[in-house]
Amino acid sequence: MSPVHPAWFAGRDSAVSLTFDDGMDSHLHAVVPALDARAMAGTFYVKTDDAERLKCFREPQRRGHEIGNHTVHHWCSRAHRAEADARGIEDLTLADMAAELDESDRRLRAAFPDVQSFSFCYPCYDTFVGQGATRRSYVPLVAARFCAARGGSENSTPYNSPVHTDLWCLRSVRCEYMSAGQLIAAVERGRELGMWTILTFHGVDEGHLPVTGDDFGALLDHLAGRKDELWVAPLIQVARSISAAREAMRR
Repeated sequence: MSPVHPAWFAGRDSAVSLTFDDGMDSHLHAVVPALDARAMAGTFYVKTDDAERLKCFREPQRRGHEIGNHTVHHWCSRAHRAEADARGIEDLTLADMAAELDESDRRLRAAFPDVQSFSFCYPCYDTFVGQGATRRSYVPLVAARFCAARGGSENSTPYNSPVHTDLWCLRSVRCEYMSAGQLIAAVERGRELGMWTILTFHGVDEGHLPVTGDDFGALLDHLAGRKDELWVAPLIQVARSISAAREAMRR
């Protein structure tokens, strides 16, 4: 087990952040009420292409849920598409992505003027632009603009060491199609390791990459029963706690 500094996770063994991508209907109508009923808060990454959609998340944000940046256009790799003329993140330059991030940040700040800083979520978990010899990471662009950022689990483990994790390229457990048992096992493994577990959801009983409402509810009930050991908090809150603990250790 990794050594756990008391300040990493608000005195608990581990932290868990529940994150939700794409601003889906189920997030508003199923997820937020389920979290509210258990006095938990989640992180919702919403595309900024639709101002009216952003407004729908104002009330959840006022109630303590985090709203994060998910870009304007949700650029993903075209590698999984068969169309000869498909465009994707491989067609962008770092300058293109910088403009995308700045415009998305502007729109998000207009919709949530009382929020001082935002975390970011890499669409489709892709952290690069270009391909081959022109492939470049855009993690540095994100680090210059946001307080933290969540990716996927490209590496060998989906967990985040509070001592060493890159706060601008955080790993996460991709939860699509997982059962309640699998979701709970992922959380418990993170607790055993003394790590920060970030769970990534899309639809709940809805749309693409879903989990069922029953499985999601069982996970929340498990988390609610382990409050003394697991700190369930929005991504930005855990990231700030880790940053503050790291700074204190350097003094």
